[in-house]
Amino acid sequence: MDTMSKGELEAELSSRLPQCTVVCSINVDGSLSLEVTGPDGHQFTIANIDRSHYRGEAGITNLAREVLQEMVFSRQSSNLT
Repeated sequence: MDTMSKGELEAELSSRLPQCTVVCSINVDGSLSLEVTGPDGHQFTIANIDRSHYRGEAGITNLAREVLQEMVFSRQSSNLT
C-alpha cells in the first residue's frame, strides 16, 4: 500500500466496502487518513493509519475489515447512548 496513489487506495477500499464512499488523504508524514461515508449517510474518520502495517493485497483487505469493524462498533456505541 505504500506505493499506491490516493486514487488507487480509494478505489481498492471502495471495492471492499460496498455502498460506502471512501476519501483518502496521505499525510506529510506518510500516514493515511480515511473518511468513509456509509450507505446511511453516517461519516467515519480514521486518522494517522501507519501504511506500513497494510502492505499488498492482504494489507488492503485487512484495512477494509478493520474499517468495517470500527464502523460497526461506532454504530453500536451510538445506539447505546
